[in-house]
Amino acid sequence: MMEYKDNIDKELFEKIEAYIQNRMNAGDRTAFEKEIQADETLRNEVALQRQLIASVQVFTHHKEDSFKASSDVKAPVKKMRHVWMYAAAAVTALIAVTWFYQYKTATGEQVYANYFTPDAGLPVMMSGENDRYDFYNGMVSYKEGEYDKAIEIWRGIAQPSDTISYFTGVAYLNNKNAEASIAHLATVALNDKSAWQQKAIWYLALAYVKMNNKDKALEWLNKLPDNEQAKLLMRDIQKTLP
Repeated sequence: MMEYKDNIDKELFEKIEAYIQNRMNAGDRTAFEKEIQADETLRNEVALQRQLIASVQVFTHHKEDSFKASSDVKAPVKKMRHVWMYAAAAVTALIAVTWFYQYKTATGEQVYANYFTPDAGLPVMMSGENDRYDFYNGMVSYKEGEYDKAIEIWRGIAQPSDTISYFTGVAYLNNKNAEASIAHLATVALNDKSAWQQKAIWYLALAYVKMNNKDKALEWLNKLPDNEQAKLLMRDIQKTLP
């Protein structure tokens, strides 16, 4: 069973919300992503809250007119929004847990969302060398969430490396294009000499999970026998994916 934070106070909830909704500045986002990478329970919590917030947004979108029509509501908009978010999130979580244990099935997209955390990228060190300059220029776009721009920049580098292939694959995955990410990640995942091999295998497996390809996902995850996250993902795939 995936572990989550024992207690989420308002400050942490709002921090996660700001991260998910891209309302953090670059410095705060980088710092928070380091926290996420270092804390598995926080990583799981961010994935869970991403799903819950998305569900609540759908709920509030359909109910928006009825909320506006009520002239008796005096609470500040921000406070009311969080009241509804916590309430709807609790309902959504209860429905999700009930559904999971009753039917024991899930889509690849749902399993993927529980485990996927974007790679934070590399520190940017601009260099006068053309290829290095282009790589770090692309990394700036990557870290700003402009994945199409990053991919375009890296595509123009004359001598691509496994580092470029890895981040291009992850950029495609961040951009919700699992199919396009596979070729780039597979190149690195097959390279035993690459420093990025293990991470490439992890994200490659996730790409196959997202595409509902259970067999390929398990095939790659088996190449990470000492990775606890990989073991958990394999368990969830085997239990939930048809």
